[in-house]
Amino acid sequence: MVDTNKMWHVVGHEAAVILLSRSLDEGKLSHAYIFVGPRRVGKTVLAINLAQAVNCQATGNARPCKECSQCQRIAQMRHPDVQIIDRYPNTNHSGSRNEIGIDQVREVQRAAMLRPYEGKSRVFIFQEAHAMTPEASNALLKLLEEPPDSVLLVLLTSNSASILPTILSRCQHISLNPLPMDTIADELHRVSDIPSMEAVELAKLSSGSIGWALEAAQNPEIVSQFGEELERFATLI
Repeated sequence: MVDTNKMWHVVGHEAAVILLSRSLDEGKLSHAYIFVGPRRVGKTVLAINLAQAVNCQATGNARPCKECSQCQRIAQMRHPDVQIIDRYPNTNHSGSRNEIGIDQVREVQRAAMLRPYEGKSRVFIFQEAHAMTPEASNALLKLLEEPPDSVLLVLLTSNSASILPTILSRCQHISLNPLPMDTIADELHRVSDIPSMEAVELAKLSSGSIGWALEAAQNPEIVSQFGEELERFATLI
C-alpha cells in the first residue's frame, strides 16, 4: 500500500490528501475545487501537488511521483499547462494589482479551450480567489458552467464568503484548518537545523500557518517584525 503522505508534500491535512488521492485513483476528480483556509496554511502546496498528480507519468496510486518530467517541471513552475493566477501577477502591468481582473480570467478562458500542450490536463490555480472583480467572477462562472475536458480549476481563498455563491456551488469544497502546534514544530525541526525549543516558539507564533513558520525559520527578521507589530498594537491599546 502506498503512503499518500509521502507522495504528496503536504504537512498535515491528511483528510484532504486522502480525499484527492482516492478521487484521482477512482477517476472521480471534480472539474473544480475550492480550498478554504487561513493564509499560509498549505493551500498552494496542495494545489500544486494536485496539478502534479493529474499530470504525473507514473501509474496507479503512486501519483504524484515527484520524479517524472511532468512533476519536476510543475514543481519548478515551468510547465506550460499549469498556471497560477494571482492578484499580483508578473506581467507587463505597472505596479501592484489588488484584484484579479477580467483580462486575467479571459486569458484563462482562451487557454482552457486549447488542448493540453505537454501534460494530460490544464490546471489553473487562482490565488486569493476572493479578490476577483465582479466582472472576473462572472467570466469565471461561465467557464465553470461549461468546463472543457482536460481542465482543472482550483480556487484558493481565506474568505469564501466574498466569492459568488454560484461559483461556490460549482466547486467541491476542501477545508484546510490551522495545523496543530506540535505538527508545525516537528516539521520545522525536521527540515531545518533550529533547536527544538525555537521550533516550538515559532510554531506558537504561527497561529497554525505552517508557511509562515517555515519562512520565519529561514528569515529571523520576520519574527522581529512580528514582535514590533505586536508592540505597536499594544501601544495603541
